[in-house]
Amino acid sequence: MRRHSPEFRKGLRKEQKKIKQAADAAAKEQEVRDARELALALVELELEAMPATPEQREVYFQEHVATAEALAAQGPAQYVKAATHFYRALRVYPQPVELLMIYQKVCPEPVFQLVLKLTQLTSAVNAGAAAGGVAAPAAAPASVADIDDSAPAADAEAEAEEEAAEEEAEEVASEGAPSANSSGAEWERVSNNA
Repeated sequence: MRRHSPEFRKGLRKEQKKIKQAADAAAKEQEVRDARELALALVELELEAMPATPEQREVYFQEHVATAEALAAQGPAQYVKAATHFYRALRVYPQPVELLMIYQKVCPEPVFQLVLKLTQLTSAVNAGAAAGGVAAPAAAPASVADIDDSAPAADAEAEAEEEAAEEEAEEVASEGAPSANSSGAEWERVSNNA
């Protein structure tokens, strides 16, 4: 009887709606907390010095991946810290795109999403720095090898003239000789004439 009662059904719907609203509010609060923690972690990451040698990078990578895996296993309360450590490992890895694909397979989905947010925040900060919004880290000074003095238009014209001259010389040289696809009789005739 109770199942078919309109008042009972109405009460169930109200309860479900309240539960859903509470879950949505908690998710929004968690998202705001995560964003705040990620911003703080990003500042900390920017101040952190990168390892210099390949051996140091390898050790750094292994330490942070191990720490991140341990933190991710502890549950949602540690996901931001785990994502931060995964991101630290990602920064020193030679092929970051491949590592992101590995993370996607082995990390819990919320941790992977946080790592992606960190990469997006980093690229946004770097893009803002390039646009003049935030001070960018000092770039390495240009070297003599980085400077290209040649004029591209003149080089292209000179190369085109050289290619045309080479093709013309090849045509003149090959006028008397048969093509590589011709029969053996033609080759014999050319070699007998020579």
